[in-house]
Amino acid sequence: MDYIKLIAILFSATGFWKLVELVIRFRSDNRKQSAEIRNLNAQAEKLTSENWIEWSKTLEKRVKELEAVAEENKELKKQIESQRNRICELENKVEKVEKENEQLRNQVKEISKTQEHE
Repeated sequence: MDYIKLIAILFSATGFWKLVELVIRFRSDNRKQSAEIRNLNAQAEKLTSENWIEWSKTLEKRVKELEAVAEENKELKKQIESQRNRICELENKVEKVEKENEQLRNQVKEISKTQEHE
């Protein structure tokens, strides 16, 4: 019977140490997993900030390009406006010339009528 108690004590002691070992291993695995997660989060944040920096540099470059284009557009708009004004002037001149032509045609008709009667 003493052997049975001794074997029971031996197995319970071995089981206790196995339980302690499992608890220690579980805690260290949790710490390791937690550290890996923090490392991955830090890497993700680093990549996000690098991407943000790159995006903002690209955006600044694009804004500068658009500002240059805006200046060019202002010049083109001025040129277009002056061309519109010139077109309006020319249209007015064309109207005047057409009226003069009409008057001259009428005069030519009158002259031709008077010459026919003579």
